[in-house]
Amino acid sequence: MTEPTSTGLDARLASVLCYAGWWVTGLVFLFAERQHRGVRFHAAQSLLVFGILSAVMFVSGGASAVAFLVARPSFQLLQVAGNVVWLGAVALWLVLLLRTWRGETWRVPLVAELADRIAR
Repeated sequence: MTEPTSTGLDARLASVLCYAGWWVTGLVFLFAERQHRGVRFHAAQSLLVFGILSAVMFVSGGASAVAFLVARPSFQLLQVAGNVVWLGAVALWLVLLLRTWRGETWRVPLVAELADRIAR
């Protein structure tokens, strides 16, 4: 994966950059890269994985804010759940960055097939 892409970047570097800014850079590279299917796959996978995780964290934050006003014990539970999701997302982000930098294509379960379809 060292051939240049339509963006002018090395394919491996472009693939890593797809994950660097979570779903934002995935979206950028999905629109910017027109030819290289590997880079487009990483962009689509980043968009899906981190878009879903961002939405879950947003909803969790909103739910914990409401719980703070309504039911304080639920607030603490939702805070813990939100922190667990955040830590898992950061761990997944680091794994994807490192494995992609090594030239590996790690297919995240549940979203990889959809990412393939988007990358076409």
